Amino acid sequence: MIIARGTDTTIGRLPLAGVRILDLTDEATVLAPRLLADLGAEVIRVEDARGDRIRRRGPFLDGSAGLERSLAHLLYNGGKQSVALALETTTAWELVDRLASSMRVIIAPLEKSEPARRFFEHARLATAHPGVGVVDTVLRRDAPDAAVADLIGVAAGGLLYLNGFADDPPNVPAGRLAYKQASLAAALSAMTLIMAGQRGGKGGRISVSMQEAVMLTTLQTANENYWHWHRIRPGRSGLAAIGGRSIFQTADGQWVSFSIPPPYWDAYTGWLAEITSRDEFRSDLWRDRDYQADHREDIAEATTLLCAALSRDHLVEEGQRRHLLVLPVNDVASVAADPHLNARGFFSPVWHPQFERRLTMPSPPFLASAYEARPKLAPIVGQHTECVLRDIAGLTSDQIAALIQNGTAVSAHATAERVND
Repeated sequence: MIIARGTDTTIGRLPLAGVRILDLTDEATVLAPRLLADLGAEVIRVEDARGDRIRRRGPFLDGSAGLERSLAHLLYNGGKQSVALALETTTAWELVDRLASSMRVIIAPLEKSEPARRFFEHARLATAHPGVGVVDTVLRRDAPDAAVADLIGVAAGGLLYLNGFADDPPNVPAGRLAYKQASLAAALSAMTLIMAGQRGGKGGRISVSMQEAVMLTTLQTANENYWHWHRIRPGRSGLAAIGGRSIFQTADGQWVSFSIPPPYWDAYTGWLAEITSRDEFRSDLWRDRDYQADHREDIAEATTLLCAALSRDHLVEEGQRRHLLVLPVNDVASVAADPHLNARGFFSPVWHPQFERRLTMPSPPFLASAYEARPKLAPIVGQHTECVLRDIAGLTSDQIAALIQNGTAVSAHATAERVND
């Protein structure tokens, strides 16, 4: 994402510096406040005293499980402050309510406990904190309490219907795409509320639909431009309707995704004839899109020969030069070693003192001439409990000590003792 220089942004100052966000998200929406933290917001994450669910999601650093070792936690909680509270208690939510009055925006979880439902009740928040913006995420607007999981979101948004072929089970996108899309929509909603507040607006509330967020992915990337390329509406046949198989093995034993945009059919057939000497596809008959669809297996067979004759890297470079959709199929190690990503600064080495080593982390997805966004450390459980309760909630040292003593709050020191035990 590129953010241009603004008139009120100085060199080096992140655009959300001075903006305070209350992060009550769950796994489905945890990426949203992380993006705001990348832009300089002070993100106060309130999590369960035992650590949030994302900390228990593998894979783990060096394959060793632990609250601080989840790679998902290290990524999605980067740049946040951790306040650990016993969220099953009334006292904990009273503390959350006390913190809320100092926030610009509160971001809600997708799945809410009963105390969380009471906290986010629209009329109550609008009365108690009229100047605070709220971003709430639901599966569908007409079913805010529907059961939710990433798979349900992918299906509800239509993406599952398009992925794969009619005679196979649907292909589920990797990376919990529904959660990511909901988080992106939530982050944009939070930015809207922040900008409105900077212009004198009131708090406001934005409801994000996961289904609609996934539909944006379906419309932009999964339909292969069916309508304006082919004048057909996509069906369960997925990519089979416009070219059959799309994954092919290369001469060096690797794989590519190979699709042919109809405007560049001649570029494909010329390349095919050059490499394999098959020139029958250059006839006028083959330029007819209906004929191509009826003979998609012949196209797949020819593409198989083309890919088998060249190395993956050469195929990708030459195919993209010819405006064809030729992309490498990478494993994680290949992505990390990708020369383009590394040249663009996609990854950054970050020193993690708790592990006494540097870890390679994805850089923030923001580039600007006015500032430099850098990856930040994820907090340990309760690392900021005491300072946040003191400096933002206004509690005394004795009050904080009593909350820690009775288990309502957990400090970093108490967490370290528990983990060591």
